[in-house]
Amino acid sequence: MLSLITIMRKNPRKAGLIPGEVVLTFDDGPNLKDNVTPRLLDVLDQHSVKAGFCVVGEQVHQHPDVVSRMYDSGHLLINHTQRHEHPFRQSYETLLNEILECDQEIAAALGIPDYRSEFFRAPFGIVTFAVRRVTRNLKMTPVLLSHYGWDTRVGPHNCQPIVDLLIQNAKRHQGGMFVFHDGSLVPPKVLEDDWRKSVENRSWVPDAVDEVITELKKHGLHFVLPGQSAVQSVDVMKAAA
Repeated sequence: MLSLITIMRKNPRKAGLIPGEVVLTFDDGPNLKDNVTPRLLDVLDQHSVKAGFCVVGEQVHQHPDVVSRMYDSGHLLINHTQRHEHPFRQSYETLLNEILECDQEIAAALGIPDYRSEFFRAPFGIVTFAVRRVTRNLKMTPVLLSHYGWDTRVGPHNCQPIVDLLIQNAKRHQGGMFVFHDGSLVPPKVLEDDWRKSVENRSWVPDAVDEVITELKKHGLHFVLPGQSAVQSVDVMKAAA
C-alpha cells in the first residue's frame, strides 16, 4: 500500500484554478475549543467568502450544530474520514467504512438521511492505492492544495511567518488552494505545557484568515469553492490522476 501521490500541486492551474482564484480550506474540525470554528465562520461571513471545510466524523458527531451552520451558510463540506487515521494504516475496506461513517455523521447533523459527500480530502494529504480506488468507486472528487504552510507546527506565539508565507505565495502565483487547520488532530512532535505556545492551540486561525482575506482582496484576488472554478472540474480529476 505504497503512497502514489500527495494532494500537492504547486501550480494552481494543476489544482483546478485559473489566475485570480483562491480557495480556502479548513481541516480537522469542527473545533469548539476557544470557539475556533464558530469564530472562523464569523470571519468568513463578514467577508462574504465561502470556503471548504474538511470535517472529521468524530468531530461532526460532537458539534452537529456547527456543521449545520457551515452547510446553511453555503460552505462546502468535504469528507475527511471518520477518525483521521493515516492512510498508510487503511485498507480499501477500512477506508471505505471511514468515509461512509463520516457521511453518516454529516447526514445526521444536517437532517438529510441520504446525504453523500461529493468531495474528499485524504488525512495527512497522502493518496495511497486504497484512497484512489475508494474515491474512484464512490465518484468523489479529491480536494487538492497548491501550498502547504505547515500551520500545524505553530501556535499563537509564532504563527505570523506562516500567514505571511501563504499571502506571499498567493500573490506570487496569482491565487492558489490553501489550508488552515481549525482543529488539531495531528499529534504534536513536542508536548508544550504552556497552552499559549502549544501547536494544538488553534485560536489564532480566525484572525489569520481575516488577514489573509483582507490582503488578497486588496491584491485583486477572489475566492471560490472547490469545484466552482472557471476551470472545469474534469481538469481537477486529471490533475489528481
